[in-house]
Amino acid sequence: MKDGPVKILVGKQKQHGAMVVEFALVLFMLCALFVFVSDLSHQLLVRSQLDRASFSLVNILKERTRYYGSMVDGKPVPRFELSQRDISDMQRLAGRLLDTPVDDVAISIEAIVDNDIQPAFTSAAFRRLGCVPVSSMVSNRDLVPVENGKAYPLYRVTLCSPVSSWFAPFMGMKRKNPTVVSSSIMPGR
Repeated sequence: MKDGPVKILVGKQKQHGAMVVEFALVLFMLCALFVFVSDLSHQLLVRSQLDRASFSLVNILKERTRYYGSMVDGKPVPRFELSQRDISDMQRLAGRLLDTPVDDVAISIEAIVDNDIQPAFTSAAFRRLGCVPVSSMVSNRDLVPVENGKAYPLYRVTLCSPVSSWFAPFMGMKRKNPTVVSSSIMPGR
């Protein structure tokens, strides 16, 4: 009879540190979950900002034919093709929309005019970050609206931004910060 209670008492003494170990593991897992969710929500916030800015910029770009055309013999002549000046204007506007210095704005503008894909105009930050649009303009050729045999231009604005990751350093991973990319595409007038 004496062996029974003694064995139980010895068993409880051996498990005395198990609660501390389990508590430490659970606390670490909760902290990792909190940091992961915070990191994910920050990336989604940046993505939504880029989505709004790219949509606004592509609307401005498609309307530029109305406002940035030239006058010939007193009549307005729209300019559908993109130029280097357009990328600098869009970069300045994106800097204002995103509250970012102009040199740090990573932007690319592309167009399909008269069923010809124009070369993309990109900022230095876009090239430096190695950003790539979600799809090629060739795959978007089917989106070009055609009315009475006339093909309207199609414009795309792509913005990207690096996002600092809190989860990777917390978990001891060594990887570069992720880049968030947003593209908006719209037909011109």
